[in-house]
Amino acid sequence: MTTKTGTHTVGTRTRDQLKRRLTEIAGRVVAEVRITPALYGGGTVWCAMAISPSRQEIPLPGVARDVAALIQAAFPRADWSLAQDYDTATGLLSEHVVRIPACLAGDQR
Repeated sequence: MTTKTGTHTVGTRTRDQLKRRLTEIAGRVVAEVRITPALYGGGTVWCAMAISPSRQEIPLPGVARDVAALIQAAFPRADWSLAQDYDTATGLLSEHVVRIPACLAGDQR
C-alpha cells in the first residue's frame, strides 16, 4: 500500500516475515536495510546494507543480492531506480534522501 509519493508499507504479517527472514540471513537482528542501485557491467545491480538497532553496519558477504531481492519482492511498486530504506520495525520503505550539510549548501556564515 502506498501512503505518499516515495513511501510504501506492508502489512503486519509481511513485516514480521521480512524481519524474521532478514534476521536469519544476517545472523542477527536487523533494524534497517538500505538498497542502492549501481551500474555494473552494462546493467543495474542492487547493493544492500543492513543496519543493527545500535546503528552498526551488519556485513552481508555473499548474501547482499538475496537481501535486496527479498525487499524488492515485497515492494514491487517502489521506484528501484532510486535508493530505498526499509525499516523493519514499521514495515515502511522510503526513498533514501541524502541531506546536504548547511556548511556545503552555503548556509554557514
